[in-house]
Amino acid sequence: MIPSLYGLAVLSAALALVVARYRPEHRPIAWLLGYGVVSDVVRRVIRLYVLQPARAELGGAPFTGWVRVAGHVESALFVGWMAGVAALAVWTFSRRRPWGVLTVYVVAIAGLAAGYPTFRGELLGKAYFALQLAALCTSVGCLLLWFTGRERARVHHVATGLIIITELSMLAGPYRFGVFTAWDLAQSMLIALYVTIVPVQGVAVWRRTQ
Repeated sequence: MIPSLYGLAVLSAALALVVARYRPEHRPIAWLLGYGVVSDVVRRVIRLYVLQPARAELGGAPFTGWVRVAGHVESALFVGWMAGVAALAVWTFSRRRPWGVLTVYVVAIAGLAAGYPTFRGELLGKAYFALQLAALCTSVGCLLLWFTGRERARVHHVATGLIIITELSMLAGPYRFGVFTAWDLAQSMLIALYVTIVPVQGVAVWRRTQ
């Protein structure tokens, strides 16, 4: 499943870049999808080559030194996607700069780092759930406000809406069963996102070339 997921993720990001060349309003989507690919690769490398070996060696003891720093980086990248979705919703549907989302993100990451080793394991999962819920409340709120305005939907509105719907599904799926134990389900949902967002962007590119 991993090769398919990465292949679709890269294709989605590449198409977003093409669309963004002639639709500037699509650039935040290209940035978010590109961030998703890069951050996931970096997080996977950190987990496989730093955190997992250290966890096996320490036998459950808290991380220290550069290993702890690597753990905070991995956490920041993970939460960055949630913040990115909320920021995208604010930018796309409210047409405002998402400085508030950025501020909350920085405070949250600083709090998780300062609260270590309390924030790890099950408690860290609950913190992630709370942050995901906050991001979704922001995203859905922006979407509903835009919808009541009856503005004509364009490709960046549709793409952003699909991302938000996927995150809502994550809340009912992987986050319900445990963010650390339902990764296979999360992968399936991400593949479903890319399978739907690729043709949406592909049609936009095709129409541009006609």
